[in-house]
Amino acid sequence: MICTSQDRRIFASLLHAVPRWSASRQSVGELAVEIGTRLLGTPYAAGTLERSGPEELVVNLRRLDCFTLVENVLALARLIRSGKSAFEEYAAELARIRYRRGVLAGYASRLHYFSDWIFDNQRKGIVKSLTRALGGEPCPKKIDFMTRNADRYPALGDRAIFRQMKVVEKRMRRRVRFRLPRRFVKPADARIADGDLIAVTAAAEGLDVMHAGLAVRVQGRIRLLHASTTARKVVVSTETLDRYLAGSDSRTGILVARALDPAKP
Repeated sequence: MICTSQDRRIFASLLHAVPRWSASRQSVGELAVEIGTRLLGTPYAAGTLERSGPEELVVNLRRLDCFTLVENVLALARLIRSGKSAFEEYAAELARIRYRRGVLAGYASRLHYFSDWIFDNQRKGIVKSLTRALGGEPCPKKIDFMTRNADRYPALGDRAIFRQMKVVEKRMRRRVRFRLPRRFVKPADARIADGDLIAVTAAAEGLDVMHAGLAVRVQGRIRLLHASTTARKVVVSTETLDRYLAGSDSRTGILVARALDPAKP
């Protein structure tokens, strides 16, 4: 595991910032929003999981991108909801969320594509996909962005890892994926809850999701709590989710998943 003493201090401060009585009354999604709110202002940094050498679990709470923000607040919320408090238990939960079937088995075992992330974490009982129930439509898009752009991913310079990612993408193509087009997002607003995971689908060829965050209701409407590439930090969007999507043709719609309570021991 790769982490610093500062990551451990941030973990401890987040853990102690949530009162036990509050944790017992809130859902995992609500806890995720509370934790995410406490991370507002955290600097944005891309590629914090990418490094040379064998794949290892990276814990970085000092700098976040949109995907690692979602993973970390979900892992922390599940930890707190389970009544646990050890850093090692948090790291184990983070690994379970981040890797296919919860097992770190090399670079290709990491859930790089967010639709694959939702699929695998639904199988593990961590989230439930809501996209289809909200009016999502089939999205038969070929997903191969990583292997098509292998020069952006140093690990794919290894032929064995490149072949493994090709297998991952091939498996994804066999699934029927659903997307909620952006014209349907405003009508679905009332059925999206605080803490639901929102993934913004991409127009780019071969790519499923370009951004992710948490739903948070402000003045009765859903906004996005996310690690913003524009603001270069964790923020709550200044506009509603439907207006945020309308701001760029590259944002074609959303995927929605709801965090589930961890099974009680």
